[in-house]
Amino acid sequence: MFKEEIKSPNFWLVIISIVLYILSMFFTPFYVANPKADIYSSSFFMLLAGWMAILGGGLIPTIIWLANPLYLFGGFLILNKEKVGVILVGLSVILALYFTTLDSIMDGESGASTAIIKLGVGFYFWISSFIVLFIASINLFIKNNKIVEQH
Repeated sequence: MFKEEIKSPNFWLVIISIVLYILSMFFTPFYVANPKADIYSSSFFMLLAGWMAILGGGLIPTIIWLANPLYLFGGFLILNKEKVGVILVGLSVILALYFTTLDSIMDGESGASTAIIKLGVGFYFWISSFIVLFIASINLFIKNNKIVEQH
């Protein structure tokens, strides 16, 4: 059974996606104008603390952060060959891409913001992991539809 999974392109796409996601944690996600806002240099910190943006009034960053649990849950569903994973991973891609439209980000609990100067390598690994998983989910959806049509 496991040998068949290893031969599947979907299996390898999911593995590549996970590797990209883990790699993204070791690189800077984005650079900001305020040099004192060095918390943004850690993707891992952003993953762990990003949900707290809502406490400082950052509704949009919190919604964007939700791309992470959607990605993880969608990936779990895809590994279990559930079609609803396509929707969850698709939403995670949309939310992650929405980050590119932000000009500034909250700078601490006060609600003050600082300009986003440029996106870092961590962001590109992060978004790539979502896109690769989305491709795997589409591939699974198409494959499952072909199997259903044959029966």
